[in-house]
Amino acid sequence: MQKIQLTENITIILGASLLLLLITLFIVMLVIAYLRRDLKHLKEKESMEADFEKQLLQSQLETQEETLNQLSTEIHDNVGQLLNSTKLLIGITQRTLTEYPDTLTLADETLGKAIHEIRSLSKSLNREWLAQFNFIENLESEINRINASRALQIQLSRPDALSLKPNHQIILFRIVQEILQNAIKHSGAKHVSIQIKEEGLQLSIAVADDGRGFDETTVQKSVGILNIKHRSRLLGGNAQWQSAIGNGTRVTIQLPVNPANL
Repeated sequence: MQKIQLTENITIILGASLLLLLITLFIVMLVIAYLRRDLKHLKEKESMEADFEKQLLQSQLETQEETLNQLSTEIHDNVGQLLNSTKLLIGITQRTLTEYPDTLTLADETLGKAIHEIRSLSKSLNREWLAQFNFIENLESEINRINASRALQIQLSRPDALSLKPNHQIILFRIVQEILQNAIKHSGAKHVSIQIKEEGLQLSIAVADDGRGFDETTVQKSVGILNIKHRSRLLGGNAQWQSAIGNGTRVTIQLPVNPANL
């Protein structure tokens, strides 16, 4: 009788131990699975951050390169012409010094414009420029340059400022710049409208042109579109296209904003 009782006790103990072991193994497996998932999430986050830094650096280099190209063009075509005009006007004034001529005033105003252009270009090459990058200011300069070239005419509706960090504004500027370049090179558009709205914690940018449009199914995998989508995702947002042949194209960028992080 005692042997039977002892056998039953041993069986119960073994069964309880086995159950406890199984529970422990199950908990350990859950912990391992959680840690693996957490590690995977961490690696994805690190990869995303590394990709963001890579895109930021690329955007900075691209922006600097385009600024240098713009500097060369502006000095040759714009500032040079202003200075030549000033020299011509001063020459005219020297031949008519009997009274204070209007040409002298005009020469002074033209020279002021030239000085302003030089200062603006010098500022754009300052090492602190990228750290203080302003999307609105640079977009307006880009629009003025395009409008002056008469490649197409752009109208802009925008707030006074954006609730985005400067490095995010650089990437956003490259996104919009690429959209405008696509409109110039491929759409055949005459007019483009850009509407920028910041409501609550959401920033929306809509770029619409009156160009020839395209079949969305045939170009969704183009390098330009994929690049715009990728950069939008890096900023936590998305990019969407609406287009049809003969009806122009509308690109909408939506991003989250957080004024507290500025």
